[in-house]
Amino acid sequence: MQGVHKLIVWTMLIAAPLVLAAQGSEQVLHGHKGDQSFAFRLLPPATFTELPAPVRKDLEKRHCMIPQSYEARSPENVIHGAFREKGPTDWAALCSQNGTTTLLVYWSDSGSAPAELAVQTDTDTADPHDETNLLGYARGIDVASPNAINEILVNKPYGPFDHDGIKDAHIEKSSVIHYFKNGTWMVLQASE
Repeated sequence: MQGVHKLIVWTMLIAAPLVLAAQGSEQVLHGHKGDQSFAFRLLPPATFTELPAPVRKDLEKRHCMIPQSYEARSPENVIHGAFREKGPTDWAALCSQNGTTTLLVYWSDSGSAPAELAVQTDTDTADPHDETNLLGYARGIDVASPNAINEILVNKPYGPFDHDGIKDAHIEKSSVIHYFKNGTWMVLQASE
């Protein structure tokens, strides 16, 4: 019995680094949505060398992988801007865990837990993108400047906008802008 216990402990010690190693490298998630196949490319947080260490460590602790859209030519879906107020640099990232992606927003002070916005099943944005009909990941985030928001939402009662928002898009279909104002997140429709 004691030998079995040692074997279980030894197996657990061997398996733990394998999980960490898997998170440390690019992954391609394959599956099916209905009768169509999909392939989603996911990058580990360490790929994004510009990330502040506390943000990267939190993403790693959460076992996040950063999904890449089928249009990606370089690492994407990690952005920075002034999302809380004009001035300080905040960070946002799409975090995929077990087939679900959450938009995480980290304030510049990095001392508090990130805001968790727009949770979505990864396959909800799976779209065909080439002649093979293979489905690819079709969600992307980008910085929405105050000028861009004011242009998109001209004659709307929400403005004026004086700091950045986060454009959250289903590529070639629709998008919203997440905008932090008066201590809360607003979701503004921004049709394509």
